[in-house]
Amino acid sequence: MKSSFRYILVVTFIVAVIVIVFLQFNSSQSINQLINGNEDLMNVLKLKMELQQVQENVTQLETETKSIVIRGHDLRDGRFEQQAKKVSQSFQTLDSFEINPVVGAGILRLKRQVNKKIELNKEVLRTFAGDGKDAAEALINDQEETLLSDSINSLAHQIDRQYQVSVTQLIRNADRNGRNAKTFGTILAVIAAIASLLAFGYISYKMGEQQRLIHQLNVSEQRARRSAEAKENFLANMSHEIRTPLNAILGFTGLLQKKQTDPETGHYTGLIHKAGENLLQIVNNILDISKIEAGMMPVETAAFDLRETVATIEHLYRQRSMEKGLAFAVVVADDVPEMMEGDEVKLTQIIVNLVSNAIKFTDKGQVTLAVNRKQVAGNKMIITFVVSDTGIGMDAAERAAVFTRFRQGDESITRKYGGTGLGLTIVKDLAQLLNGTIAVRSEKGSGTVFTVELPFRQAHVVPKDERHGTPLKMEQANWLHKKILVVEDNEMNRLLLAQLLKGWQLEFEMATNGNEAVRLLKEQRYDLVLMDIQMPEMDGYTTTAVIRNEMHHTMPVIAMTADALTSQKEKCLQAGMDDFISKPLEEAMLHRLLAQWLNEPVERTDGTEEPVAAPENNNLRYLQLNYLFMVSRGNREYEKEIMEQFCEMVPEELARIQTAWDQGNTDRVQRTAHSMKTTVAALGLTGHTEPYLSVLEHIMPADPAFPQVFQRLQEVCRHALDEATAYKAAHYGGNTDPVPGDNPV
Repeated sequence: MKSSFRYILVVTFIVAVIVIVFLQFNSSQSINQLINGNEDLMNVLKLKMELQQVQENVTQLETETKSIVIRGHDLRDGRFEQQAKKVSQSFQTLDSFEINPVVGAGILRLKRQVNKKIELNKEVLRTFAGDGKDAAEALINDQEETLLSDSINSLAHQIDRQYQVSVTQLIRNADRNGRNAKTFGTILAVIAAIASLLAFGYISYKMGEQQRLIHQLNVSEQRARRSAEAKENFLANMSHEIRTPLNAILGFTGLLQKKQTDPETGHYTGLIHKAGENLLQIVNNILDISKIEAGMMPVETAAFDLRETVATIEHLYRQRSMEKGLAFAVVVADDVPEMMEGDEVKLTQIIVNLVSNAIKFTDKGQVTLAVNRKQVAGNKMIITFVVSDTGIGMDAAERAAVFTRFRQGDESITRKYGGTGLGLTIVKDLAQLLNGTIAVRSEKGSGTVFTVELPFRQAHVVPKDERHGTPLKMEQANWLHKKILVVEDNEMNRLLLAQLLKGWQLEFEMATNGNEAVRLLKEQRYDLVLMDIQMPEMDGYTTTAVIRNEMHHTMPVIAMTADALTSQKEKCLQAGMDDFISKPLEEAMLHRLLAQWLNEPVERTDGTEEPVAAPENNNLRYLQLNYLFMVSRGNREYEKEIMEQFCEMVPEELARIQTAWDQGNTDRVQRTAHSMKTTVAALGLTGHTEPYLSVLEHIMPADPAFPQVFQRLQEVCRHALDEATAYKAAHYGGNTDPVPGDNPV
């Protein structure tokens, strides 16, 4: 299509649209005026009828007055008041005509005359009651009464004539407008037909604009993404800013509760602490709901031990149920697989909410958590989680509103048990987010049963006792001219990395925090950085930002963290890191990453190094030394040093956790628990400590589960330290006395 013709089409189309709009506007105006004319005609009839009704009611009022006077009726029968009320009511419709410029003033005069007539009749009746019949008849025969009646009738006829004249003119205009509307409609139909033909050409032109529109859509999508990121940052900042002062409040009130104070002060401190806990729970619930609604609550899919997850929840709530005198039973069916693929964090949040609610609303009896396999299709299955109790139960109305926000049965329940009514709302939202369902069965006074059905995949993983087996055979790489920087605050992990890197003949230097790493990077060049995420002074994210944005270095940065969730990996990549490896570090995986990012070709060898025979574990119950032997490759000095560091660091970290909790420093408890995962992994203690360290890593201030969880962690660590001390003495020689710092265990 030629450009000039295209422009002609556009201009023609625009002119046609303008003409159509103009005609349509005039046609609409004419139709509206026609409709208004018809309405005015109806108003004429209505006005006429109402005026007649007023005259009739006034006449009837006058007749009633005369009848009372002449016949001597009793004034108390209320007949006169009823008739006077009818007169007043007859003006209700006429009131709508008071704003009419033609008859409005006349209606007001008529109303005044009628009111005057009513008052005159009342005066007659008062005279009749006070002075007798003759005096009342004299007032009735007075000329003013007759003149007032004539004035009312005359004024009503005058109003009727005025309005008829006005409406007659409006009807003529409406008739003319109707003819105009018909004409405009015909013209509009013709123009519409012509415009339809031209529209085809215009649409063809618009087809050429498709690419421009697609570009605009892409721009809008990018804006939407930026908006979503802004919301996520707002939620994160809001969470941090609110929780920080709350942590201080809960921490210091916790310390005050431990001090010997007078009963009144102790009572007030307890109230402050309880209020802080409630506020923190409300903040957490509202943030969760906000994230779900904003679509910023991602679903993570990773392999996890379902039975271990359920056991952790059982440990958390066993003590709480015992304190209330409740039996707490957890039953996992034999056909439920051990390893599943799904979102362990959200599953835990669902079950914890339901179990916590069940214990809170049950005063006697028992709480049961049952896990069953319902449906199987290949490696996909539906797992059912049933939480039942013998508590207060719910009636039909409460069941209908149980998942509604800020609803909690009735006010008496809120006063007695507390809470905001958000927990079950979050549970339902999370279940739907995981493509599952939740249902409730309950009767008042007979307990409640919540049933959650969630889809999972069975995970095909190596059994626990085989996960750290014989060292993998790796290809050889030439790294003689490469140098890397290891940024790691955990001493056990530094020893591990040093052992591996020395074995690969790779030059390296160590930094214990982000500040030290930045200083070393300013002094010399490195080919790659292994970056821990959680460190004191400056964490891995901040350090990477400095490397990229301030120092403008482009060397690869590989993140190391004990958090293996997909969201953690994405966060590392968004922070400017190039890759990600989870702890405990696997030798083969680390070797592959280094070979990939150092851009060194590997030399395949026909022969492979024979693995070093691992010493017997001597029936160790807690320690699993396969990982240690795999890394050491027979280096007994390294093994001994790791054993010594383990015996030294575990008591220190336990002491830091206890001290931080006593001081109300929940953030430090979480950081230390996270760091301790790396420490215990070196000697294969992860399987025994993971349930407790995971709880401590996400624990909230003043959580009543802390004493029990920490006590169990201490027991496991005490047994592990005993085994490590005995094994070290038997295989490497040395003192078998407890190492300094054992007291916390």
